[in-house]
Amino acid sequence: MPGYKKLRNSGVTFVFKYDEVDDSLLHIYARHMCGAEDAISVFFEAEEDKWNSEFERYESQNDTHVLYWFWIDEPTQVVMVISCFRR
Repeated sequence: MPGYKKLRNSGVTFVFKYDEVDDSLLHIYARHMCGAEDAISVFFEAEEDKWNSEFERYESQNDTHVLYWFWIDEPTQVVMVISCFRR
C-alpha cells in the first residue's frame, strides 16, 4: 500500500500519494512526469478553481499544467492532490 508525502507551502499543506506500482515515486510523477512543485504552482497561480461535482474535485490550471485536487480539511488548509499533468 503506497504512502503519502506532505509538503507545506504558504500556510497550505499539500498531500501527495506515492504510486502503487513504484512506491518510491509520487503518483503524479510516475503517471505524468510532474513534480510536487508543478502542482503547488498551479494551486497558487490558477485564476479560477472549477468544482467538478461528478468527480467531487476542483480542477485548476495555469499556463502549463492542470491540477485536480480537493480539500481534506479546508479550515486548516490541507489539500489532497489527485493528479497534475501538462496542458
